[in-house]
Amino acid sequence: MDDRIIDKPVDQLLHADLTYKIRGILFDVGNHLWPGLPEADYQQAISIGLGKQNIPHTLEKQFQVNYCDVEVGRYYCDIIVDDKVILELKVQPNLTPLHRAQILSYLRVTGLELGLLVNFGGAKVEVERYAYFYAQRRADFAWHPQPHTDSVNLYPQLTGDLYRYLHQVHYELGPGFLHHIYRRATQIKLNQQHLQCDFIRDIPISYAGEYLGKRPCRLLLVEDKVVIAAFAVREMDGGFDSKMRGYLRHFDKKLGLLANFHGKRLVIRPIRIL
Repeated sequence: MDDRIIDKPVDQLLHADLTYKIRGILFDVGNHLWPGLPEADYQQAISIGLGKQNIPHTLEKQFQVNYCDVEVGRYYCDIIVDDKVILELKVQPNLTPLHRAQILSYLRVTGLELGLLVNFGGAKVEVERYAYFYAQRRADFAWHPQPHTDSVNLYPQLTGDLYRYLHQVHYELGPGFLHHIYRRATQIKLNQQHLQCDFIRDIPISYAGEYLGKRPCRLLLVEDKVVIAAFAVREMDGGFDSKMRGYLRHFDKKLGLLANFHGKRLVIRPIRIL
């Protein structure tokens, strides 16, 4: 089986006895269940295996996500074993750098000592091991300004600052969380930088003078100039551009930033109304 070890030397492995038992259960589940089943099936099977060996564990345990010491949301772990080890389950053809970045994010949030990234999507069960100290061992955030396109030359100083702060939020939280966590963290970051940042929950919709109701939008309006949509999706298609243009027309603003926090790297797409 493919077992990538990112940890201390073999004779100093964290929770060696516990992880040996866990790995045995993971491989046994993989041998009895075929690849490509729903993730919940593997989760329940692992829980049964842990229970038969009287190993304490919790499914979907909730952890608080903080940014700058302020709660911005909650994260639910797939399985926590004995309050020591996170099991992050995937059903994918292969593990990717994004999956590895996600489990490091979860170790930083939970403060637990060890994480096992487990993939049941391939021909063999993949298990990769990550220690908390490894998740913490990274360089400080460094920002290298990039040349602006014509789309963001409207407010060059403000947009340059916004690009920096959005990248900093992504760096500090890491990938793997839901939309609202990145949005709230961005609002906290901008407020800390003394930028006016208003949260717009919904907008009224009307046609031909008739009111149709309110619809959610979940946007940030910065300095009454730039509209930011912060979210986390696998692919940012053209529908996001169209929506942002509609929001800009509604609020009579000229510049919007689509900030997608899903990947290992933040993607920002400027939308300009001429």
